[in-house]
Amino acid sequence: MLMEKTKPIVAKVLARINASRDEKADNPPWIKQVAMLTGVLAAVSGFLAVRATTLTNNAIYESNQAILSQTEASDAWNEYQADSIKSRIMETALTTAEAISPESRAALKSEAAHLRSRQSKIKQTATDKTAERDRHLQTGYKWLAERDLLVYAGLTAQIGIALASVAALVRWLTPFVAGVIAGAVGISITAYAFAVHYGIAFLYPH
Repeated sequence: MLMEKTKPIVAKVLARINASRDEKADNPPWIKQVAMLTGVLAAVSGFLAVRATTLTNNAIYESNQAILSQTEASDAWNEYQADSIKSRIMETALTTAEAISPESRAALKSEAAHLRSRQSKIKQTATDKTAERDRHLQTGYKWLAERDLLVYAGLTAQIGIALASVAALVRWLTPFVAGVIAGAVGISITAYAFAVHYGIAFLYPH
């Protein structure tokens, strides 16, 4: 008699336990962290995309400046060579030609001396422009190297978002853990890229 009365109560308790288990199976505790993980990684991915675009623009600017410096250096070297040829012709004429009036000889000597005197300045300008070109190229390479690192970081962050989404869809913990690891790798690469950038900036300020 007592057993018959307690059976409905036991059945209700077991039903509630099973329902609780089913609810926990459908909504495991870690599922609440998926939204936070995907939100953080989405924000990181957006920042990395903007930063990568900025770095690309910086690299393009440095490349343009390097081309400009190379052009100016080439012009200076051409002017240096032209002055050298002119002065050499004048010096040769002074030593080989005899039928030159004193006035013409003096004028040739003066012009040759003028060309020789300004060659050192032109050569220095050409050398400075060449060094300036190299600095712009090195700076551009630095921007591109950082851009490449941030692209890899963005890729791992996107993989983390994808894995977390799969984990939430199939209620499987393993992809979620893998997504957390991928996100951590992406953030670590980002931190490394900034550490290298600001470390170089500190050691070699512009």
